[in-house]
Amino acid sequence: MRIRTLVTMARPALTLFIIVALCPFIWGFSGHGADDKRQLLGHVKPKHSIEIQNSPWGIQAGTLDEEIISKAAEIGVKWTRLQASWPEIERSPGVYVWDETDKAFSTAIKMGITPFVTIGGSNGLYTAWNTNVDPKLTEIYGKHRLPPTSNPQAMNAWLKFVEQVVLRYKGTIKYWEIWNEPNHFAYWGDEPNGKEYGRLLNESAKVVKRVDPQVFVIAGALAGLNPEYTDAFLSMDNRSLVDIITFHNYGSIPEERIYKALQTWDVINRYNPAIKLWQGECGYPSHSSTRDYRGTSPWGPTVQAKWLLRQAFTDTYFCRASMSNYFKLFHGGGRGVVPKRSFLTSVDSVLGFPERGGTRVKVVGVNEKCLLENPTLEPKPGFAAYQNLCALMDDRYKPYEIKNRVLVQDEGVFYGIGAEDDAFPSIPLVASYRTEKGNSLVAYWLPWHPQELIRPATVRIELKGLAVNDPVLVDPLDGKVYKLTQPLNENGTLIFDRIPLTDYPLIIVERSEVEIVPE
Repeated sequence: MRIRTLVTMARPALTLFIIVALCPFIWGFSGHGADDKRQLLGHVKPKHSIEIQNSPWGIQAGTLDEEIISKAAEIGVKWTRLQASWPEIERSPGVYVWDETDKAFSTAIKMGITPFVTIGGSNGLYTAWNTNVDPKLTEIYGKHRLPPTSNPQAMNAWLKFVEQVVLRYKGTIKYWEIWNEPNHFAYWGDEPNGKEYGRLLNESAKVVKRVDPQVFVIAGALAGLNPEYTDAFLSMDNRSLVDIITFHNYGSIPEERIYKALQTWDVINRYNPAIKLWQGECGYPSHSSTRDYRGTSPWGPTVQAKWLLRQAFTDTYFCRASMSNYFKLFHGGGRGVVPKRSFLTSVDSVLGFPERGGTRVKVVGVNEKCLLENPTLEPKPGFAAYQNLCALMDDRYKPYEIKNRVLVQDEGVFYGIGAEDDAFPSIPLVASYRTEKGNSLVAYWLPWHPQELIRPATVRIELKGLAVNDPVLVDPLDGKVYKLTQPLNENGTLIFDRIPLTDYPLIIVERSEVEIVPE
């Protein structure tokens, strides 16, 4: 999808620059940018998951606790990723404990949310510790057991467990994911091997579909989009067994995943174009001190919310994923724990721990990618932003490619954007969708590193091939809905003039499609 950017702009006066630099809070498009005095119509009315028939939006609860899963329903998501952990369910040979999964699965379904369930985790009853691991990696990730493919007894026990799980929830759970991040040694338990995972996938998928032919098999759950690894596991006679491939592609700029997604589609289409692609796990922390994936500065609750919105449209439009799942809702860890650091060099003692370029520095403490505060369960800004998105856009909207052009009229704080800077991430992005009835939804944003406070750019957007009869502009960050002037229509091209451009998606949509709570 090609996006061209033109520009007409003048440098802001020095005085204005100083005012903006010193007092960014005085600018306020929905509290986050330039105020163009648009008429505020009200706020988006949130919807409970039960009120929404279908949508592409999901969240990983991070727990099997009923109270937390009910919070997911308040957001309005229609999907959640849950776990059927082999070592937690089979605690002694042949004895399965279903209490937690029974409760979690039924709670999600009762709340109007469809679970997709990951079956995985090596079981110490059958597999040994992997002792052939770099001590530094063991210190970072802990000890790990070898995968079931490491010995015939473990593989037989694994396949029996898969059979029992699917049999237990036959008619209830329709989506089964085989393993978590098998291309990451910490989750596979050994050096990743796409063909070895392909063998596990092949035998597991056959069991799943024998027990319940109506279910969907999800493969991959990849640590990062990985076309080569995807090719390897599909090559193991899995093209007709796999219905969906999932990926977990963390990154400070979510749009960077687009490149690998398109390469992954090339692989999928060679094997079976009917296979769907889902984004199954990905999030961004609101705090710099977080366990697991950390990202790069800046951090902040608003940064996290902006990132979430950008991920959603990146996944469903540019990556052509039919489901986008945020990671995650809650984590119950405790703060104040500092990991052991035995491998620091002299420069590390000055600059800090360098593992993964500084993006993953802890496996202890609180996971700040959550949308609920720990331990209060207070919602972060990302919680409300996701509520607004879920209420605005359901499964009726499908990606609809159009020709578009963005002309920068005032660059705001995004210095240099325009025709003379034609490289990612300085080009505004446009994601367009349409219902079968012809109602349109357009999201647009600039994919810079998101900031807590900004002064937006002002742009003219030209959209060819869409019709909008009574447009409103929605700020999904705070849910405010603004009246838009009827766009010019020049030979089938809609022109919206002097509208704000921010570092997170703003949405143009039909007023009739938005349930508005008046001011």
